Amino acid sequence: IRTSCDDVVTILDYHNIRRANLLYMCAGSTFAYSFASHYPHRTTGHIVGIASWVLRSDPSSEVVWNCNDAATATEDDDQKVVRGSKKSRAVDDNTTIATPRYMHSFTHRMAMNGYFGPKWIISSLVGGIAGSTTSIFGLASSEFVANVIKKEMSNDEQIMFDEQFPHDDGASKFAQLMKWIHDDGGYDDELSVYVNEDERYGNSDTTDENNGIRNAKDGDARDCAVCLSTQQDVGLIYNNSVPTQRQILLWHGEHDKMISVSGADYLTSMMPNVTLTRVRGGTHQGIMFFFPEDVMEALNRISRETSVWNMEVPSC
Repeated sequence: IRTSCDDVVTILDYHNIRRANLLYMCAGSTFAYSFASHYPHRTTGHIVGIASWVLRSDPSSEVVWNCNDAATATEDDDQKVVRGSKKSRAVDDNTTIATPRYMHSFTHRMAMNGYFGPKWIISSLVGGIAGSTTSIFGLASSEFVANVIKKEMSNDEQIMFDEQFPHDDGASKFAQLMKWIHDDGGYDDELSVYVNEDERYGNSDTTDENNGIRNAKDGDARDCAVCLSTQQDVGLIYNNSVPTQRQILLWHGEHDKMISVSGADYLTSMMPNVTLTRVRGGTHQGIMFFFPEDVMEALNRISRETSVWNMEVPSC
């Protein structure tokens, strides 16, 4: 996680960007909040999160969380908006709060509790499977690839899918898109490498070919290991580690089967200045493929408000 955060800083420096807004989806949440924790002076204080993956707390935690203690909700025709405390943290900064018991899917809970074996074995297996995704997409029919994704979506999201990828050649275009997303590095092997060395896996004496860790099977395995970890494992206690942000905007589908909306409720209670929009009928895949309209409005507004911050870059 720290190496990935260092990579972001290197890229920001290369492009002479002093501060950045943070946008994440799913498992990117851990990296976004870690970056805000390690490099608060390189962020604008604006975070936008879609379908947030939430790290569980250590099961031995004795403090029980209740979302009703720190959040209020208002409803409109399509969404429920939940706002956390805007003045102070919802809980004491030195207290670790237990996460909702059924926040993660049944399969994820089984993996976290060790029923499938040690975390490193599970991560390695997932890394191998994920690393083979491109080959699978290449062998499977376009219709099969499209249907695998669509079956996890709600009826409304499936309609949006068909509108975005019409039946005549839509499945083929979607399959090509998925292959491109999972084809690590695209057509250039140099596109997907860590720009900073991870001290545990490399050092300055290694050759150029081995310098840095390629984000292919090994990267997927590490991502899995992060998701299976606890807040204590990675040193990211939401109500303690993350500095107060100007604004954290979260969107989460109410029909998300991978990470329940209760996880987003938990984040809303753990940090101040959080606004959660509960997307009715939204699924985990659906709201990541098809951003709710107000997500784009928020991104454009934040971009306008913060663009001036990078207009003058001090020389080194």
